Amino acid sequence: MDGKKAIKFSHAVRHNYLKKLAELPWNEIVKDRGASFPSIRDIFLHAVNAEDLLVNHVAQGKPMESHPRDYSEFTDIHQIEARVSEVEEKADAYLKTLTQKELERKVSMPWRKSVLLEVNDVLITLAFEDIYHMGELNALMWQSDIEPPWLSWAAFVEQNP
Repeated sequence: MDGKKAIKFSHAVRHNYLKKLAELPWNEIVKDRGASFPSIRDIFLHAVNAEDLLVNHVAQGKPMESHPRDYSEFTDIHQIEARVSEVEEKADAYLKTLTQKELERKVSMPWRKSVLLEVNDVLITLAFEDIYHMGELNALMWQSDIEPPWLSWAAFVEQNP
């Protein structure tokens, strides 16, 4: 699997969710739903922070400068959009520089230093993390009769040959 393309897919899906979240009342976004993280906001930001950690730090061998902000500090959709832009701009700049040699370079995961993964596998790990949490968001939206955004891999590949 191509990790770079998987991350581009994650970005496209994430932007569909941002559009959907912008349509919802804020109380729906921050309502505690008892999921992996309490609210839609928290789940969404967790996925964004996972990209920051895995792509902008682990894959690049850069230490985290600071801990991510507490989710409760995000009090409107514009702050979430700004966080997405911040993380994705750094990730996109890195993805543009990737060579085959860099994709094959081994790095350790912060929570399992004994396991070395190729950078490509780190990118795929992130894509799976995003898929997991976007599916979780779908279920939470369906429970509230909100139609979640949808983008299949096939449609993405067709639109991004």
